Amino acid sequence: MTELPDTATMPHAPAANLDQALDIFDPTLAVEPGSDLYIPRNDQQIEKLLFDLKRSRSGLVHAFLCGHRGSGKTTELRRLCQDAEINAKYETVYLTAQNFGSETVHLTHDALLVEIGLALTREEERYRIDAGLKKQFEEWGVQVVKTFLHDEGVRAEVGAKAGYWLAFFKAQLSTRREWKTEEKQILEPKVQDLVALLNLMAQDLKNKTGKQLLVVVDDLEKGESDAHKEMHKRLFQEHYDVLVQPRFSIIYTLPIYFRALPGSRVPNEELYAFSAVHLYERDQKKEDRPALAKEHAGYRLMRAFVDKRLADRTALIDEEVLDELLLIGGGLFRETARAVRDAAYFALLRQGDRIEQRDVRQVFDQIKKEYQPLIRGDSIRILQAVFASDQGWVMNVEPFLQSRAVVEYENGDLWLDLRHVLKPYVRGLKGEDG
Repeated sequence: MTELPDTATMPHAPAANLDQALDIFDPTLAVEPGSDLYIPRNDQQIEKLLFDLKRSRSGLVHAFLCGHRGSGKTTELRRLCQDAEINAKYETVYLTAQNFGSETVHLTHDALLVEIGLALTREEERYRIDAGLKKQFEEWGVQVVKTFLHDEGVRAEVGAKAGYWLAFFKAQLSTRREWKTEEKQILEPKVQDLVALLNLMAQDLKNKTGKQLLVVVDDLEKGESDAHKEMHKRLFQEHYDVLVQPRFSIIYTLPIYFRALPGSRVPNEELYAFSAVHLYERDQKKEDRPALAKEHAGYRLMRAFVDKRLADRTALIDEEVLDELLLIGGGLFRETARAVRDAAYFALLRQGDRIEQRDVRQVFDQIKKEYQPLIRGDSIRILQAVFASDQGWVMNVEPFLQSRAVVEYENGDLWLDLRHVLKPYVRGLKGEDG
């Protein structure tokens, strides 16, 4: 198995006070699956993905994991990479778009494949890729860059310095959207050459290790701008066919809304949806403060997420206060961590030693005000439709799913709901009592 990249250090011991809680509830921190703080999600779709990988006779699975940012996908993918049965069958390579060295809004299908090639060729001792294949990969990069460079001096320089092509390749990505049809037609045969080269690398690795190659490409779903949406369309709609051409297993992460995207090219059998953890039943969604289903697994999971990070939870947060923080988090781990952390900050600001309702209210108002400028014009109608719907999807809701103003839940049926902090506000915009 490949070594997973370093992540920001998560404190190992539960927080004993609010100052320590600021660190342990930092929403950007990742929890390793082996940590005492890890809470197993046991999501059906993740379990199905593990099952499909383990049962695949060919070792060829192309999977698209779609879900909210902060729903626990990265932690579960890291758990998958550490699974004993997976490691017995696959040589796993974990990649994150955050480490690609260029803005993800410029990411293209060939750039994504280049990152896989770079990972295989850089780890010489681990993957032992044949030197001839590494040389071919380098020559491929030089040839592609020189094809689209018009400065003869720079062209010569690219060919003369090992690895120099990569900087120019990534710089060219920012202008791809301006390319003419002729340039795109020139590129595509070269992309096919790259796919063939990656297949040879995977076969070389299998010959030496006896294992299939499994590549996990994480964090592709992040980003809420129109440019990010264009990137997602470019990768998973326009070039879906290329992404599934490699003859080895790959897991890609997708934005949450791809599950219901009209005309999506990702087949249902390749799509693994990862919804938020539901804390209440669907019939409670029209309530400003839904009644928590405390007997259900979702509530217990999110409760354990907080409890495990605090040495003595009752000393820092009352039961009712905790429930309010869980509602604000909306069943998303990252948003729940942020809510607790911000509440601890407000408590410390007033020199308190425990979180109280007044601190939670400040968190509630703070998050609500972040969303309010976005709720105007047609956005009001869309959010009203989410509020009014009993189940299923709502047209044009995708940007609000990306920003987590709307959250997707699944417990038997698929349904959407507004974040808890927006319910009274949207209700007021509707001008209705209930």
